[in-house]
Amino acid sequence: MIHSPFSNSTYIKLFLAQVISLIGTGVTTIALALLAWELAKDEAGQVLGIALSLKMLAYVFFTPIITAYVYKLPRRIWLVILDIIRATIVLYLPFVTQVWEIYLLLFLINLCSSGFTPVYQATISDIIKDELAYKKALSYSRLAYDLEQLLSPSFAAVLLLFISFSTIFILNSITFIISAILIFICTIPNIKRIPLQTTIKERVFFGVSAYLKTPRLKALFFLYMSVSLASAMMITNTVVYVGEYLQRTESSVAIAMAFSGFGSMLVALILPKFLNKIQLRIIVLFGSLILVIGLFLASFNLSWQYFLILWFILGVGLSLIQVPAGLLIRISCKEEDSINYFSANFSLSHLCWMFSYIIAGVLGVKFGLENTFLLFSFLALISTLIAYKIYPNPDELEIEHTHEEITHSHNFINDKHHNKKNFSEKTNEHIHKKVTHTHKYVIDYHHKEWPV
Repeated sequence: MIHSPFSNSTYIKLFLAQVISLIGTGVTTIALALLAWELAKDEAGQVLGIALSLKMLAYVFFTPIITAYVYKLPRRIWLVILDIIRATIVLYLPFVTQVWEIYLLLFLINLCSSGFTPVYQATISDIIKDELAYKKALSYSRLAYDLEQLLSPSFAAVLLLFISFSTIFILNSITFIISAILIFICTIPNIKRIPLQTTIKERVFFGVSAYLKTPRLKALFFLYMSVSLASAMMITNTVVYVGEYLQRTESSVAIAMAFSGFGSMLVALILPKFLNKIQLRIIVLFGSLILVIGLFLASFNLSWQYFLILWFILGVGLSLIQVPAGLLIRISCKEEDSINYFSANFSLSHLCWMFSYIIAGVLGVKFGLENTFLLFSFLALISTLIAYKIYPNPDELEIEHTHEEITHSHNFINDKHHNKKNFSEKTNEHIHKKVTHTHKYVIDYHHKEWPV
């Protein structure tokens, strides 16, 4: 049996769309920094900091709201429209003359991304039914993100030898159009949602509520705290550590980040082989423990060689948590609710990053890197211990539970919880008798709390 996601033609097109748009976005990040410098000069860092904060604001607070409306359009059309909107916005960036325009356009672009990414992730989960192939797909997605971070600066440097940074924005617009075309020619299944009598407010909060009521996913949220603490220190303070403590040149910053990327990519390549042999609980908790130890060791004045080894190890720890995350979400929800769950994961994980970036930057300056690394190591340890306590052991998918008798109303659907003879033809009101049974347990509109 073939266990490769690339045996699925739809996945190939979607993966290519992801890679192409990532390349464009990564290169545009460099061009944006140059645009900020042209408009704000010495205040360019502040401009970029505010722009990135707006990005997190869009991801954290608007993702659940936008995805509450996903079901009003076919997934394929939804993704294509968001790609076209992003292409149009990026196309306007070369004509920006005011700093506030950067803020507005970056916010709108990331608003689109907050509606695009969770739907894209849920779509991959739905089109690849083979478990091993899906695990490999998660790894390839992680590899794509790591390669983008590693190669984008170099690619941008080469492009800038031949074209202006404003032209790069036009190229990024083209990458979004290509992504839209690839998605448009895909055959993407639309998940039929049970038409329940729920308000927009209930749909907005359902994903986050269900996510945090699922023990393994609540544990994953605390593990993302460890991820955000480690990655925030690496992203915001590597340049300070290398320049101030190790007295090395700017090129050493790129080398250090490359070592972290290599550690992450190595795990992404080999981890799928072990996901069937080792409990997911052990893998993600071990990854968080690596981050705790790595942050603690970083508080010492390391030599250049040990610093590179440590950054490589931190990259390993980050990937041990982030690669299996999609699999944990997939086993924790119904197919028709996958967008809500992926949306919740996207929003909650970026909430962790939003606070970690700010704290890492401020404390690094106020209290020094040694003390900040020690504090972050302690916070990551607390997060790991909480996740260890919350994550069920053993983590059973099928759980015996009892439903009390209830009467409610929605259109008939043929599943294990419904019997057509119990439906009123006029109102669709029906009765669920009290029952105790065992099946794969997920939080949904019929299972609102985790059984004790």
